This record gives sequence, C-alpha cells and structure tokens, in this order.
Amino acid sequence: MKKVLALAAMISASTFAAGAFAQDTSVTAPAPSASDITIVNVANPPASGGGTTPPIEVTSPTPELTQAAQEQVQSDPALMTALEKENVQLNNVVSVQTAANGGKTVYVK
Repeated sequence: MKKVLALAAMISASTFAAGAFAQDTSVTAPAPSASDITIVNVANPPASGGGTTPPIEVTSPTPELTQAAQEQVQSDPALMTALEKENVQLNNVVSVQTAANGGKTVYVK
C-alpha cells in the first residue's frame, strides 16, 4: 500500500513539475538586428526599381500613429541605433511596421 501511495505522489509531483516547466519555456522573438531594420523615406519612396509605394496610412499618418511609432522607437535600442546611424531624428518617424519574421520597417518623413 505504501508503494502505491508513493507512486501516486511521484506521478502527481511530476505532473506539476511538467506544468511549471512548460510555462518557463515560452518562445519570444529575438530583437531585430540592424540588418532586419529598413528605413523608408515616405517623401521619396523606393517606387522605382521594384520597390513599392508606402501605404496611405503611412504617407498621411495620424498624430496617434506617429506618437505610437516614436514611443516604440524610443523603447527599442536597436531601432534607436539604426536611426542614429542614418542620422534620422526621432521626430521624423511616422510609423513602424513589424514583419512576420520580426524585421522592422521604419517610415520617416
């Protein structure tokens, strides 16, 4: 009888441990590297040579979109570094879009 109780206790404990382990192994996307960040000037978009025209919400952004984009850049050191390398001031950022692979496109004016 003691063996049955010990076995039951061991199975119960392993079930809780497996649940705790599963919670600790969440997958997070890595921070974008400089090569995963594209800066697009909406005043001079890369429409020629196979490029695409930026979406209308980026070429005519709302103040809320612009503010959210600038806050996102401020909170992301990789984005700030990429903008500094290109001599882009934060107040010129109008939108930030994230691709499925985690890459970022920063639209500036």
